[in-house]
Amino acid sequence: MMEGKSVITLKQVLATMATTVEPFSLRFVKLNEQKGTGGELVAISGQLLSGRGPGKQLEPAPTLGPDPADVAELEASLARNPNHFDNMTRNLVSTINGHYTKVHISLITEFEGKKVII
Repeated sequence: MMEGKSVITLKQVLATMATTVEPFSLRFVKLNEQKGTGGELVAISGQLLSGRGPGKQLEPAPTLGPDPADVAELEASLARNPNHFDNMTRNLVSTINGHYTKVHISLITEFEGKKVII
């Protein structure tokens, strides 16, 4: 354990990210397996889990009607599913500039100044 720095488990980090409406800061290592790039340590602050925060609500699921366009809309909605839990990723949104960042959860090294352990 690092002396002088408190620790937090990844499970606690994910639970906090999922429930908080207060912006948080974190550090993580970049990775893009498709491009074969990464390794850069990134620090970001003022973040919320995408879909969280005041005034944010989940969009209602599309309903299926008699119109063929409804089927196409439903199929498009399902095709955009990022499978965050399967891929071990989360989308964060900046409360400062609205920029989205995708983070691989096992590459989070620090959350709110605490060292993240698995």
